[in-house]
Amino acid sequence: MATSGAKTITDVTVPEPALPVERLREKGWVRIESDQRVLARLPVVTVHGHTVAYGDDRLRDRVIDAIGCDRSWRFFFATRLALSPSPPGSIPSMVVRIVRSRVRDGFADRLRERGFTDVSQSRREELRVRSGERASLTGYRARDLLTCADEPTDLPVEGWVGVWNHDGTFYVAGGAFPAVDLGDVLDVDLETDPGTFRTELFELIRTVGE
Repeated sequence: MATSGAKTITDVTVPEPALPVERLREKGWVRIESDQRVLARLPVVTVHGHTVAYGDDRLRDRVIDAIGCDRSWRFFFATRLALSPSPPGSIPSMVVRIVRSRVRDGFADRLRERGFTDVSQSRREELRVRSGERASLTGYRARDLLTCADEPTDLPVEGWVGVWNHDGTFYVAGGAFPAVDLGDVLDVDLETDPGTFRTELFELIRTVGE
């Protein structure tokens, strides 16, 4: 989930966040999750969300071909939020602050649920999305234990989560990826570039809600 809170299936229907599905498919991304849940219960509203998540199947296949290790290496997700009851007019600034805080905490929880350790915030940035708003991005560092290398080793991981609202609707998007060259870590002929992964993730975040 993109935010923390009860994992109860919501009775409020939230549409999927709009994503460039064909572009994702062409780049080797496959859908690994799609669900709707109550993500948080705030003092004045309940936050409902519809989350879809994708994994990089092309990178997964490359590693399988190289060393036979079958696991997920990077993921991307997007969530469309709905508030109940819906605030009249503009969203109160207090609600905006709380939602952003819950998004950050929830993303850290998401990384831990995937087995990552030493999860910590790194830095914050802003990213202009397609609708024109600026998404507030928070970066994270973490470590992921690899058991398919010659010896168990920790893989440095970089993650990002962004949140913004457009016409009264909140969107959340982010993901995580290896922060080092997998070829070096696995000692195989497999070059990967964390900078490229970061750029691709930011480009995907920009497309959410198109």
